[in-house]
Amino acid sequence: MATERKHLLYFLTTETQPSPFDINMAYDAGFHAVIPYGGVNEESAVLLVQDIIFSRGPKGAKFSALFIGGNDIDSAERVRQAAAKSMFPPFQVSMMIDPKGSYTTAVALVAKAEKALGGLRGKQVAIPGGTGPVGIVAATLCVKLGAEVIIGSRQLSGVERLAQRLSAQTGGSVKGAAMATDEDKISHLRSADVILTTGKAGIQMISEAVLNALPSGKLVADVNAVPPTGIHNLAPNDDLKEVVPGIRGIGALAVGVLKYDVEIEMLETIRTSEKFVVLDENQALEIAQRRLSVR
Repeated sequence: MATERKHLLYFLTTETQPSPFDINMAYDAGFHAVIPYGGVNEESAVLLVQDIIFSRGPKGAKFSALFIGGNDIDSAERVRQAAAKSMFPPFQVSMMIDPKGSYTTAVALVAKAEKALGGLRGKQVAIPGGTGPVGIVAATLCVKLGAEVIIGSRQLSGVERLAQRLSAQTGGSVKGAAMATDEDKISHLRSADVILTTGKAGIQMISEAVLNALPSGKLVADVNAVPPTGIHNLAPNDDLKEVVPGIRGIGALAVGVLKYDVEIEMLETIRTSEKFVVLDENQALEIAQRRLSVR
């Protein structure tokens, strides 16, 4: 009697401790078991992937999948590349990459802003505190969608180097600016159509004074649900509510609902796909745009 094949997800993360968040999401997406490996690098990824693909044989490939995670985007991408190079037909298992949730969070943030404005082409997007993973991915996506981007940080030299690198990678316009004080922020945010805050949890990036000094008609959005939120008077559940007269805001939980839906669909796709697929922020953006178009 044939044994029923179990859908197994191998969670390879560059961090020492695999994230419970992603493990929980994978079970919610229908995997029978999630097997986490922490501290994975390019070398160990090759060995792990070879054991994964060979142990179940070609017919078992569609019942196995990989999730690449970690706090550092560049390290996670190197693991992704090593994993991909380790596989060949018919020994290929589908995989997705979402380092510390930064791809799906950034996608949800950008897609919500894009939907609210009817597109980002020709818009100026400002990302105060945008030097972390979510900010970097959000900046890259906004450029791909036709926007000009300015990333803010307390230290000018570091953010200018980041902006130069992202401009070279995307072929678009990414600038860096010092945004250490409210005066700095007001100066750089006046001309922005969209302000996306992606700073650390519990830190308010945009104060009441900054909001009141900005012209009306702007959109602000935040990914921080931990009090205080990243933007004054913006509650996590707000979805295009006015935070001050003339300025609408999208809160972290409104972004988070879409992020959850996107990640679940990606996980379900690598679990059920009959063919080999690799999902990253580009496919995640397509999913988010499609979901928002039918809401």
